[in-house]
Amino acid sequence: MNCLWRKSPSAPCSCAYQLRAPVHEVLNHLCQFGQGTLVLRQQGLSLAKTTPFGLAISHKESDWTILHDALSGLETDTRRPLAIYLMTDASDSRPLLAMGAPNMPVELSIRLDGYAWESPAVTALLRKFNGVSLDCMRSRRLGAGAWLDEWGGAPLSTGDGELAHAASRVLRDCESLEVEIKTHAHRNITRFRPSFVDTEGRVLRIADRACRHVVYADAEAADFRLITTPDGQARMFREVADSAA
Repeated sequence: MNCLWRKSPSAPCSCAYQLRAPVHEVLNHLCQFGQGTLVLRQQGLSLAKTTPFGLAISHKESDWTILHDALSGLETDTRRPLAIYLMTDASDSRPLLAMGAPNMPVELSIRLDGYAWESPAVTALLRKFNGVSLDCMRSRRLGAGAWLDEWGGAPLSTGDGELAHAASRVLRDCESLEVEIKTHAHRNITRFRPSFVDTEGRVLRIADRACRHVVYADAEAADFRLITTPDGQARMFREVADSAA
């Protein structure tokens, strides 16, 4: 694949790098970039949210060693091996910080809104964390720029959309929605008031009025849960074992 950012035909790719640094150091560097767009993708349930980032604090929780950022709500299990990347593509030149299990598609990406790939801050980040150039084809396989409903693999359900439509009616009536997404190494719990709710087949699409929070969910999956309370609150999550997240 031809890299549009390659500086010369013989130069290495300059649009995708793997960072060689501890996870906590990279995540705590995010506070210097201000607001960004966090995308966390669990099989069958994905979240995009616009959020600032702060300094994360480490603590123990069950079998997780958690790095918790109170501003973004992002929790990261630092026991798990994680590969860290910085990349971009032709459709959106803003840099993406992405993480996932080594040699596997990424589950978390953070778009550095307001920064160009060539900006001094991004150049300094690559230098600080020893960025090593990746082949373009490998960076595409990581899937950092995938759509929220591109979960990969076989469809999680074969329903006709009836459950998705029932869930959409619940969401239109609720006062607020709490969404929990948990992958093998990351977790985020976020709350917002749904303003836009739509269905396409089995997939639910939900957003608040300003589209600062966007959720896609497979509402027909057997492990999909949407729980409501008498005071008009709703909670959405997948009821799966940690190893299957």
